[in-house]
Amino acid sequence: MIHRQRPLLIGVDRYVLRACARRDVPAVLVYGPNWRDSGLPDLPDGVTPVFTEDERSPEAVLSALTRAGLAGEQFASVATTNEFALVNAALLAQHLGCPGLSPSVAVRFRDKFVQKQVVQASGIRTARSIVLDDLHDDIPDELPFSCGVIKPVTGAATRQTATVRSADDLREAVLRFRSQGGSARTFVVEEFQQGDEWLVDGVVHRGEVLFSSVAEYTQPCLSTVEAQAPLQIRRFDPAAEAWTYRLAEPVVRASLEALGLTEGIFHMELFHHLGEVFFSECAARRGGALVHEQIECKFGIDLGDAALSLAIGERPELTIAERAGIVGSTYITSPPGVLFAVPSHAEVTSLPDVEYAVLSQSVGASLPASISDTTKRIGQVMLRTATLEEFHKRSEETLSWFRERITVVPSGLRVGDLRALQPALGGDNALLADYRRDDR
Repeated sequence: MIHRQRPLLIGVDRYVLRACARRDVPAVLVYGPNWRDSGLPDLPDGVTPVFTEDERSPEAVLSALTRAGLAGEQFASVATTNEFALVNAALLAQHLGCPGLSPSVAVRFRDKFVQKQVVQASGIRTARSIVLDDLHDDIPDELPFSCGVIKPVTGAATRQTATVRSADDLREAVLRFRSQGGSARTFVVEEFQQGDEWLVDGVVHRGEVLFSSVAEYTQPCLSTVEAQAPLQIRRFDPAAEAWTYRLAEPVVRASLEALGLTEGIFHMELFHHLGEVFFSECAARRGGALVHEQIECKFGIDLGDAALSLAIGERPELTIAERAGIVGSTYITSPPGVLFAVPSHAEVTSLPDVEYAVLSQSVGASLPASISDTTKRIGQVMLRTATLEEFHKRSEETLSWFRERITVVPSGLRVGDLRALQPALGGDNALLADYRRDDR
């Protein structure tokens, strides 16, 4: 079905593009340097790509559209799943006179301090917070709560985030973040929230939540980063664990209403402690970490297709086809160094209970010395098991299987050390010796 007006998509979302191909929906895709350098996925015939220097900049995007001869086009909407381009997409929609988030709503979903203030003013339980306007200025002499979490006010993926239990901890974190030289200068310090960290992913249309799925991190994201552990998520079963939905759904609906999201895909994080649910934060986009695959596997819902429907002004057709059992995923992590060998995709997907796998690092990639945020991994594996106990058991078995089959060469080795590793890496030191003699 060809639509007269095309949606303007800011940033690559392979799930939305897949839906465009399946439904023969044309679109204009604006993409930035990261995708140019790593390689665009195969684009449907009806999708027009436009390169821009910066997906987050109105100037860069409008200039790119003008150069492409699209400045006067009336778009069906402006949409993005790029967290950092959300406000830009809203401003573009307003400028172009087409549907999209309003800039004020977009700010609520980007600014973690503003977001909590709005939610708290609506009577929803959430953490207290304060703002550090500039990380390079003075910091408070006292922590206003016994334990807090410092993070960039418009950050994501638990990047530059730390637990602080005193003013000394806060100063130490500030000095560390300053030394890292990142672009973030405004930070928020939030009261530490106890309990299990939940996530809710869903679809809202005309203010109505059409679908939502509640899940949990096996341990909170910040704890995962601080422990240098692989991030793991598993979906709650709506029948066997209906209590989780009864607790989460009222908070989800009230929070979305307070924040003003009436159309879109959302990814919300909550804390559950002693039978109570507290708002943590919410993004007006699809979640990462195989959230799309988990929901498609467990419920038969395609969030990319739903996002495309919303982008062209249609009500998403959501037919739930729920599968029994536990669906979840785990990150695959590795030691630091240079990736020398990794199992093939076919080997991984042949493992018991593996439904989906993605290997995100190629041989030769430099792997970091530590897990700095929740985007760091060499791959992800999604599992479906009959019980929760089996899910945890299979996750550990899969991680152990990878540990035995990933080969990483430590960085900074001397020539002699590398030569000593040759037999283990499949090389032959005798050939090296012969080469040296011939070279003389």
